[in-house]
Amino acid sequence: MSLAPVYIFSCDDPFLKNEKSSEVIAKARAQMPDATFMIFTGSDFSTGATANLAKLENELIDPGLFGGDRIIKIYLNITKGELNAIAVQVLQLIAKRHREGVVIVIEIDAIAKSYNKVAPATTFKDNLSKKDDAKDVIANIKGIGGILEIMDIPVGEAFPQWILNTAQRKYQLTLEQDALQTLAMRTEGNLVAVDQFLLLVKTTTNVQIINSELVNKYLSQNSRFDENEFTFAVLKPDTLRALNILSSLCATSSNLSTILSNIVSHFDRVLQAIDNARGRRDLFTNFKVRFPFFRQYRLFDDDSQKMVIFAAQNMPMDFYDYLVSELNNASTALQNFDQRKALIALQNMAVSTCYKQVRDLKPL
Repeated sequence: MSLAPVYIFSCDDPFLKNEKSSEVIAKARAQMPDATFMIFTGSDFSTGATANLAKLENELIDPGLFGGDRIIKIYLNITKGELNAIAVQVLQLIAKRHREGVVIVIEIDAIAKSYNKVAPATTFKDNLSKKDDAKDVIANIKGIGGILEIMDIPVGEAFPQWILNTAQRKYQLTLEQDALQTLAMRTEGNLVAVDQFLLLVKTTTNVQIINSELVNKYLSQNSRFDENEFTFAVLKPDTLRALNILSSLCATSSNLSTILSNIVSHFDRVLQAIDNARGRRDLFTNFKVRFPFFRQYRLFDDDSQKMVIFAAQNMPMDFYDYLVSELNNASTALQNFDQRKALIALQNMAVSTCYKQVRDLKPL
């Protein structure tokens, strides 16, 4: 099966995006075993109106005889459900400079379904750099054979059906009706928790049909954490909880690289929010301003928003710079397939909040 040059997966749930991304990346690795894998996050492109494209552009230059296969994963931030100026500039570069031997997988939050109706275009307009140019740049991505998939989060009656489909497709398991309803009710829409449950059933039992007794037994003795919880445990600060969350996620995941990438991506968005919230007193008092500001970072609950505002007002710059530095170390390690170094960088972040000595340590 031939791969498309570019895949854009759009959804507000990181698990669904990563499932799709991981599938494409696995196929790309099988077809290009010597390819270099790279990750770009929002901070790699800047947070202003003009994107810093030099690093990505360098990877799209044909290296000639020196071998230049690339598998590139990009986490792009958007604004209020629309592609912003930075996203438009990144996509325009990809559409114009894409070459053979490069597969690019892009994850973004949910955008309007109207983008599905955009027809492919092979004629490039000059200076596509603003959010108003979003549909033109999507047309160009489709014009080079790129694929855009906008996914809905399974909610309501769709959630039990998603559980059943995932169990059958991914793990060759099925659930009795009462077990299905119990699992849906107790996981409360948490797709990661459902996937972890199904994985453990598949790998630790010989069960093929899951009953409600097994569901209750597992859920009563296992803590379930979301990748996002690590970020806020670090910022609270609660070092022991942060380390516990990190350990639990790594121990129960079938794909450590995906878990670590999710953590890096979420922490990156929160650090950007903190940086851009500095000096914004209106965020604390004006909800009409506050909601759209935090929506672009997918921080919807009140506790998360207050934590970001508190950090923006009180976090010393040397502490902020340390977290940014360690997060970059984690991202670089993942690009080089070094999960151990990425995990150490995240552990440093967790411990550094309570122990300044960690931040003072210098590499040997």
